[in-house]
Amino acid sequence: MPMRKSNPLAATGRIVAPPCARFRRHLRGVGLKYTTERADILDAASGFDRPFDAEALIAVLDLRARPVSKATAYRTLKLLVEAGILAERLHARDSVRYEFAHGGDPAVTTHIEIRHVDGTRTVTSDPRIDALVAELCQSARVRSHKHTLVIECAPGE
Repeated sequence: MPMRKSNPLAATGRIVAPPCARFRRHLRGVGLKYTTERADILDAASGFDRPFDAEALIAVLDLRARPVSKATAYRTLKLLVEAGILAERLHARDSVRYEFAHGGDPAVTTHIEIRHVDGTRTVTSDPRIDALVAELCQSARVRSHKHTLVIECAPGE
């Protein structure tokens, strides 16, 4: 009997539309079409089991029978983030990585970048910051789309 992947949404009891249906709905809402290229990009992105960058996605797409342009790949990644299918993750040196957002809504993890005096950077997150951001957004009656906290370090004593 084949192994079945666990569904991270099964425990919540919520029914969430498949990514392609959510993507089609989002595209229709912004007046765009669900093209073959966009479908190929969504399919290639779904093949990653860990965060990936745009260049890794483009490399996978280049191996396929119908490669897409870099501009199309970058624009589609942005649309997938807007649709709540992918989440952006800040990576070292201001680069961005993408991963599937679990649930039907965009991920609300606060990306914390600590810039050290020696020029190195630490990228992390903290659920306490996420809870504070959620509380602030709720009191302001807004929905968080993306948030990053950058801490510039000064020489210590």
